[in-house]
Amino acid sequence: MRFMKNSGSLVAFVILLGLLFVLIPLENHTVKAATGEKLLSGNVIGGALFPEGTAAIATGATYTWLTEGIHATDPALIASDDTSAPDMTDGNNGPDDNSSSTTGSAEGSAVYGTLIYDLKSVYKVSTVKVWADTDNNSQMRNIEVYASFDGVTYNRVGAADNANALGSGYAPVTLAVKPAVYAQYIKVIMHKDLAKEVVRLGETAVYGDATEPMAILSNNYLRSSNYLYNTSLPKIATNASYEWLTDQPFVTDGDLIKYDNDGSKNDTVGGAPDLIDGSSKESDAASTTNSIWGSKGKFGAVVFNLNDVYQIGKIDVWTLASGGNKFMDGYEVLVSTDGVNYTSLGYTPNTSSRTANVIVNTPGYGVPGKHAKYVKIIMHNANNSEILTVGEVAIWGWKLYDSTLPKKTTPDQVEFTAELKNYSTLYLDWSNYNSVVNNVTKYGVYLETTPFASTAGLTPKFTAEAKSLEQIGKYLSYFALKPETIYYVAVTPFHSTGGERKDVETLTITTPSVLGGEKVGDIFAINDAPYGGGNYMHHGETEDVFLMTKLRLLRELGGINKNRWWDHSSAMKTLYGKSGLNFHYFYHGPGNVQSDNNGGAYTFSTYNEPDLAKRDPAAAAAALKVNHDSLKAVSSKSLLVEPALGGIDRLKADEGLNWLDALYNSDGQNGALVKTYFDVMDVHPYVKYEYPAVPGLEQGAPEKLLQSFQELKTVMASHGDGEKPIVVTELGWSTYTGGSYLKTVDRSTQRNYLARAYMHAIANGIRTMHWYDFADDGTETNNLEHNLGLIDWNGKPKESYYGYYTLIRVLKDSTYLGVVSNVANPYYGYQFWDENKNKYITSIWDASWKTTSSTSRTALIATSDPGVAIVGIDGSYKYMPAVSGVVSVPLTGAPVFIYSLAGVTVNSIN
Repeated sequence: MRFMKNSGSLVAFVILLGLLFVLIPLENHTVKAATGEKLLSGNVIGGALFPEGTAAIATGATYTWLTEGIHATDPALIASDDTSAPDMTDGNNGPDDNSSSTTGSAEGSAVYGTLIYDLKSVYKVSTVKVWADTDNNSQMRNIEVYASFDGVTYNRVGAADNANALGSGYAPVTLAVKPAVYAQYIKVIMHKDLAKEVVRLGETAVYGDATEPMAILSNNYLRSSNYLYNTSLPKIATNASYEWLTDQPFVTDGDLIKYDNDGSKNDTVGGAPDLIDGSSKESDAASTTNSIWGSKGKFGAVVFNLNDVYQIGKIDVWTLASGGNKFMDGYEVLVSTDGVNYTSLGYTPNTSSRTANVIVNTPGYGVPGKHAKYVKIIMHNANNSEILTVGEVAIWGWKLYDSTLPKKTTPDQVEFTAELKNYSTLYLDWSNYNSVVNNVTKYGVYLETTPFASTAGLTPKFTAEAKSLEQIGKYLSYFALKPETIYYVAVTPFHSTGGERKDVETLTITTPSVLGGEKVGDIFAINDAPYGGGNYMHHGETEDVFLMTKLRLLRELGGINKNRWWDHSSAMKTLYGKSGLNFHYFYHGPGNVQSDNNGGAYTFSTYNEPDLAKRDPAAAAAALKVNHDSLKAVSSKSLLVEPALGGIDRLKADEGLNWLDALYNSDGQNGALVKTYFDVMDVHPYVKYEYPAVPGLEQGAPEKLLQSFQELKTVMASHGDGEKPIVVTELGWSTYTGGSYLKTVDRSTQRNYLARAYMHAIANGIRTMHWYDFADDGTETNNLEHNLGLIDWNGKPKESYYGYYTLIRVLKDSTYLGVVSNVANPYYGYQFWDENKNKYITSIWDASWKTTSSTSRTALIATSDPGVAIVGIDGSYKYMPAVSGVVSVPLTGAPVFIYSLAGVTVNSIN
């Protein structure tokens, strides 16, 4: 699309920007284990490993080997385990085969042993140990540890490398989980050293201590014993309150607010708001609140303020399921320590019958290590439900610290977690730190590229001053880091009278490459010119307000990594950087490179659609060489991304792939030189109006991308450039009424095409794809560029915004596995694995829907699960029980995402 710098001035904003991201795990280091901990994993006591007198809690814990996913356990390891006296908890260590288990021989190959402990109740877990053989042909490289409350959603809480010397026998690898986490399920992934033949495992053990009972945190009124929330239940006096959300993107229906807290007539207990009046068994208007009739697919979004930070354990959401037309199909939970930076804990579908004709509970669960002062719950009324009726919401959890303890003269060291969103953005969380008892008024944050044990002589990279958002929330979004760099990180406390505690225990992190690729979510990017482009209608005096609205909605999407723009403004770098977004810039010479790098930007482009602009390929190649040389002279990590082709086709002799051929051939050596002039291939693969349709599909459907990407790769390979990474800096469909360049699509189709296009790009190894664009450029209905946005010119989200939101939530932390077998045009599907969810995610759709399909098709899905959860790109949730091992999934042009513990198979599509 055409770019033209639009003038505009940024007023002085004083804002606190946050994030909505479920984050990418990173490295942890091994540190000294906690004192006073007890054995929790049920290991036999009385032998050499656990002598008589070993402190232990009789939890009744058991373990199972994980046989699914990318870290599925090697079958030989399972076969060599002793089912009558499991080797991992028999209290004995190798080399006796009766007390150890061994993988099959696979030198040079990745092999795993992954087990899941069920501790049978929630404990405070502080240490995990694995004993593994270390000799010439056996070596466990490292362990990763995940924790969960429900065995469904996990959080990576640490990793430890095997530092034992060769020949040390069955030696332990220890991970001290700091901060300690509340958890019932512990997943341990043991990685074989690729250079070794096998891994021989002797024992695993989980340590920690008991916790207090989970208590109600949400200030629900406790009634007499004939109510569910009665006076016998544990409750912490948080004095919590809640409010309904009325801003985009999740606007609560007005009647839900109107009929909630409407005085003493509401509940018989003095006017307590409906969501916490303790009457979850009731279904009358005095104790519930209802949306207006006709609220199909609408939201009820509420935020609880717990007034302090807690570990969330469980959430009860009571809603009416009646007659099929009153049904909440599910909800999302997000948590925050500061009220600005939110983390999604995922979706919970309502598994109840739609015709239960009572108020039903749809319980959800917290995630270990994800703490909350604020809990946001976004309830979704089913797309065919007329009314959303909510009875009660109860949030359960544990206190993280006791603020009434005596004050300390020397503050404790700060334990914290550190998680990377991408190569440039780091999130630090020390919300479980007892600042009151430690008399701490502010914190110093240090990031160094060399190890350190004391902050003496160092300057904090950031100081969380008293009463700042970071000091109150004990949470920091930090940018901008350098790619492929090792950092040593520490957070220090400043005592109110004694100054800074300078001795530290650092956490080591390694940032990924500029293009990432470790997770599917690295692909998500956007085009959002803060002050518009060539066809942009300015908002006048409200332009800066609109800018902040866009930025807030970008953050709400929860996983956008990069924005494409041309201006090197430091103000914009800061605004977007604090929201976890960095920039892809146009290259304007070496003068801006260092400051751009400091702001998180490491990718640059010379051109925008030079083929459509009729630029001479030889002159363009020469310019690329000059720019590449000058860029690399300033920063070797920066990448030149070219040439942003205006299409991937051969319809015209001097455009698209023909122009690309000419660019390569301009060196007279079939591209041997030209391919060295840029680092990344960039294309704009718009599915143009003039392209012939894929057989059986509508013209303009995103499935055309499969052919386009393959043709691009063929051209690149023919010039010896087949290994170069590919990005897309523009792709989109317009909801305009014209049809001159792109076919017109309605808003639902734009949403469907977005999701399908991203999955096709993921399957083809595209590293980054910028949707064009974020906001409509104006209000003219027949103007293509006025209707390409995910939100309209007034800032209201379109269906495609919610589709992108869902796509990010579902796939962001996953790993791509491959194409779903037994489907072919017009049906498409891809499969992913999410380690945090411990689930396969299978997406499938009918690309011919609304063309050759007169009605919805049904895919018969074979599964060994008792049932599967399904999230729709339209925002719907559904739980479908299997009947004789088969689930019937309706198919349309809107992709669905099927969550399953075991892989699923498409038997047929009817």
